[in-house]
Amino acid sequence: MQNEDRQPVAYVSDKVPEEKMAELVGTTKRALEGKRSRGVIPEGVWKKIDGRIFYSIRRYEAWLEGSWGYPLESNSSVNPSGSVLLGTVSVGPKLSRIPKPPRGSKRQPIYALK
Repeated sequence: MQNEDRQPVAYVSDKVPEEKMAELVGTTKRALEGKRSRGVIPEGVWKKIDGRIFYSIRRYEAWLEGSWGYPLESNSSVNPSGSVLLGTVSVGPKLSRIPKPPRGSKRQPIYALK
């Protein structure tokens, strides 16, 4: 059977064991275990039942969509192409990227060229 002839697998339940979830996502079981143990994948997406880990495909997809960090469509009523009037936006001080020396440390000597 060639790849073109494959049909998507439909599951009766959206709960699948960790091995099958790894196969569906295109990763290894060990990679999923690591993400789960580090807390990258939240516990609502997976659950331990009778000593085995099961994933909810629906919750995994919802979590994955939410991890993009921004919605596909903006829900804001503000026109994104609008301009900002000067003086209406408060801008805080820009932080310096130069690290401060620790307290009590000696300063580097300054030499003047003559």
